[in-house]
Amino acid sequence: MRRICLSVLLLGLGATAFAGGYRVALQGVRQASMGLTGVMHAKDASVAFFNPAGLAFVDAKVSIAAGGFGVTNNVAWQNPSTLESAETDSPMGTPIYFAASYRPLKDVTVGVSFTTPFGSTLKWPEDWAGRANITQIELKSYFIQPTVAFKFNDWFSVGAGFIYAMGEVNLQRVNAVAGNEVGLEINDTDAHGLGFNIGAYIKPSDRVNIGLAYRSKVDMKANYGEAIWSNVPTALSGSMPFTTDQFNAMLPLVSEFTAGLSYQATPKLTLAGEVSVHGWGSYRELVINLENTSTGETVESKQTKNYKDRAVWKIGAEYQATDLLALRLGYYFDEFVTPAEYWSPETPDATRHSVTGGVGLNFGRFNVDAMAQYIYGMERYIDNIETGFKGDIGVRAFIFGLGLSYNFN
Repeated sequence: MRRICLSVLLLGLGATAFAGGYRVALQGVRQASMGLTGVMHAKDASVAFFNPAGLAFVDAKVSIAAGGFGVTNNVAWQNPSTLESAETDSPMGTPIYFAASYRPLKDVTVGVSFTTPFGSTLKWPEDWAGRANITQIELKSYFIQPTVAFKFNDWFSVGAGFIYAMGEVNLQRVNAVAGNEVGLEINDTDAHGLGFNIGAYIKPSDRVNIGLAYRSKVDMKANYGEAIWSNVPTALSGSMPFTTDQFNAMLPLVSEFTAGLSYQATPKLTLAGEVSVHGWGSYRELVINLENTSTGETVESKQTKNYKDRAVWKIGAEYQATDLLALRLGYYFDEFVTPAEYWSPETPDATRHSVTGGVGLNFGRFNVDAMAQYIYGMERYIDNIETGFKGDIGVRAFIFGLGLSYNFN
């Protein structure tokens, strides 16, 4: 019986300890308001994240952009057989970004960006039926990207950036072991990884802008995370895995290839379309190693993920109503990446439709942008064949953001 309890506990850990990489596509308020299109918009330094080559076409010797978002989400679950149900009561997520660029030479632009492109913030009820999977998670990533762009002529540039990624995670869960509700908290504030970003920017005419960009996968490694146990039965307190106090794992923050085009349909109306292909297929399994740092004993757990590569389709528009005011709209479609048979509630994945909108205020070299976004996740039935977690899932989210930028020569 003791061995069965320990196996179940570790299986749950493998399913939830580090979560599937959750892409948060909020690295520019203007871009977000236009359906998340970004690879072809070279208005300010924030383009460095989307397409490093775009920095060469920013019309400023120095450009600075910064902004932040508020993300509220609701995930609802119900088991149609038992009629058990639960909803999340999550704290607000707050992705941020900052970017700056400088043109030291006519055809060379350098820059740096700070972004938070992957993360997950969820809080489930302490007593819900899936507490063995998760009660709370806060997963964050931070990308620092120095960038250089070269402009070959009036219509073509290339760029590249080096990515240094940092991350942190806190996950809490409860599992019934020998009649006790045993708590486990996983905590790490020093995960890290390396990657790169390359791109090309093409301007075949005054009306058309084309962007191509590739961001590499970043293997985020946590080597010295804490494993904290609570309410462990006395009879098991000296047994593995309850004697472990440290863990290590690796989470892939997946690659992304993006191609997009914008068209100046009229002097006041700009239309944009973009597709991003995300390399989620590289996330095949999650391996967790728990260690007792005093004795050196370790135990390994593996959990199947089998994520699928997917494309995100995006469209956007901007209408310059006056010299001061710009109006923006957008839409994107993002299909689920997690198979139903390996779905887990720390990253409540579903096919998403999203409508975005926003405004921009132009005060010469200074710009203020605001946006709002509604995400509707299509209901799906999931049945994890390894953990036994099943039911109907619905996802909703609302996002708002405010950004500032300043360009000067």
